[in-house]
Amino acid sequence: MSLRVTLLKRPLDSFYFVYFVLHIFITVIIDSAGVIPPDSRPAFQKGLLRIQIEENKDPLMANVPVWLYTFIGIEVLFQLPVFIGGAWGLYKDYKKTYIALLIYGVNASITTLACIAELAWNEDFMLTRAERQKLIWIYFPTLLIPLILTVDMAVRITKWDVRDAKPIGRKKDM
Repeated sequence: MSLRVTLLKRPLDSFYFVYFVLHIFITVIIDSAGVIPPDSRPAFQKGLLRIQIEENKDPLMANVPVWLYTFIGIEVLFQLPVFIGGAWGLYKDYKKTYIALLIYGVNASITTLACIAELAWNEDFMLTRAERQKLIWIYFPTLLIPLILTVDMAVRITKWDVRDAKPIGRKKDM
């Protein structure tokens, strides 16, 4: 049986914890605007979306394509619960959380990479080079952090000693 280590003594997990907590609010307040009908959005959400569209010139949020609508739906329905459970699991040092975090990391990396590729190479977007670069840098952390998380969780999971594994449903494993 391994002893739990406080979150403050696990710097990378502390970083992930903050990332997940912040991302709960980002998903609910900003990103979900892409799947909420315009007439149903609260005023503050409309304002934040307007900033992303007008000041950052984000063509993806200005006219959400079907594929992105699907990705945002995945973010709200799958990733949001992972942010909540992941933050809690990291706080409590639950090793079983790693599997969900690995899956999230792969999913978020791929979906964000698709957004970045679209922004970088879609010539139908009438963006200057500087506007494209600014948008790519805005999206980039949500590629890089999940990618690092993916590698980190994969390494942690491969270090598990399966001889110590217990059935999943047992309460004392938590």
